[in-house]
Amino acid sequence: MTESSTDLASRTPRSSGVQSVARAAALLGAVVDSPSGGATLTELSKLTGLNVSTVHRLLGTLCAEGLLCRSREGDRFQPGPVLLRLGRRSLASTGLPEVTAVLKELADATGETASIGMRRGDRVLVLVSVQSEQPLRYLGEPGVSVPLTRTAMGVALLAFDTPSPPQRTPGERRGGDEQAGPDPTEDAEDAEDAEKWSWHVRLLAAQFRGYAVLDGADGSGLRGLAAPVDSGSPYIQLAVDIQGPAGRMTDDRLDALGARVVAAADSLRGLPVALALGQL
Repeated sequence: MTESSTDLASRTPRSSGVQSVARAAALLGAVVDSPSGGATLTELSKLTGLNVSTVHRLLGTLCAEGLLCRSREGDRFQPGPVLLRLGRRSLASTGLPEVTAVLKELADATGETASIGMRRGDRVLVLVSVQSEQPLRYLGEPGVSVPLTRTAMGVALLAFDTPSPPQRTPGERRGGDEQAGPDPTEDAEDAEDAEKWSWHVRLLAAQFRGYAVLDGADGSGLRGLAAPVDSGSPYIQLAVDIQGPAGRMTDDRLDALGARVVAAADSLRGLPVALALGQL
């Protein structure tokens, strides 16, 4: 039983008209959420907690209005043409079809898998991917959450959103006491300084180029290029990237590939995708 359908059906309405609407909405939700290509009268009664006679009456009205229809066999109720049309228009208003089209164009133009991701804390959630048609390719993993520092999208978001790390000369001791004796933590601090400096340079390079480049640190041989997307919302940060074998995405191709990625990110600017993607 879907919680939303049950809650909706069991609400205490103010009038019989509101009650009918709530019950009809519960039935529509149960049909849409059914994993088996529709639901029978008995199943819908159980799912919504409504008696069979009430469900039968409401189903008749919903079918007459085109919101639901019967399966070819006649024993199951499925989304009707009006409900499907509403769904298509709702999807179109989010900009999601445009996102897929932009990623497909980017994948075709570069020959590499194109993805869009959203920042969540210190990680990036991959939302949509369009695979390359190359035999050797990055497969793309929508739904996977990756640390910001392990993906080109994360580097792009950091470079264009977060202030650069504070600069400190490698080897400079904390506290500024250059005359102090040997510090047992000096090696660890120097290693930390070197890492910070490396990231500082990487973020500056991304800002200079207009896109971020990151090679896989796990020996995968992958290389990623990414650019941030102006989502129109300060609370939802998006980025577009392409990923593929480093041997194909060679240094001499970076500017051309990066220009394609930046153009794809720019083309998504202003589309109403932020809210839709933010709900995934």
